[in-house]
Amino acid sequence: MQFCFIRDGVSLVMPVTPGRYKWSNGRRMETINISQLGDVYRPGGRSRFAGSFEFLLPAQSYPWMEAGARAEPQYYLDYFNAWVKDGKPVRLVITGTEINALVYMEEAAQEERDGTGDRYVTVSVREYVELGAVETTNPNTAAQNSTRPGDALGNGEKEQSVAVAKGDTLSIICRRYYGKSSAEYYNALAAFNEIKNPHLIYPGTLLRIPPESVLLGVFA
Repeated sequence: MQFCFIRDGVSLVMPVTPGRYKWSNGRRMETINISQLGDVYRPGGRSRFAGSFEFLLPAQSYPWMEAGARAEPQYYLDYFNAWVKDGKPVRLVITGTEINALVYMEEAAQEERDGTGDRYVTVSVREYVELGAVETTNPNTAAQNSTRPGDALGNGEKEQSVAVAKGDTLSIICRRYYGKSSAEYYNALAAFNEIKNPHLIYPGTLLRIPPESVLLGVFA
């Protein structure tokens, strides 16, 4: 498992994976008071993650550091400070898990504890959501256009192409076209399109979207 922050072509892998972390998904509950029944609860909108992660940034090489990591705390802190300052979203990926999300970096607080030069940084993040116009559908034509993208990619169907949009990930694209977003699917789509890092794609990139049977045959 690795913690990786990705933005503008930079893939910043943390030199030491934390021994523990917390990530939560939830939904706000609305309270409605009904006469004679009292409070009744019903699910509201999804709540976004807000929390922090603590990372050790070593000032010297240790055998348990991630491969290719730098024993240079300021290298990582420069990125964190810049991302906090400009207020633009950064992609957080925790490999080996389903966590792959755009986040705002709210704060990067650092400290030195033992005189070794190693530094500890606590990165506070808030999950990002892109605001955009809501697309409405004419109810008279909705039934005629109810086919999901994934329905068009069954066995025997032709390959499609799609341009990566801002905020897209391979897992999001797989859910959109196949109804599944597991590692099996996005790793297969990366291999099919000869993408070395399945967690790093760029807006405007043209992806080939094969039928599901062809996609999963990549690893057969």
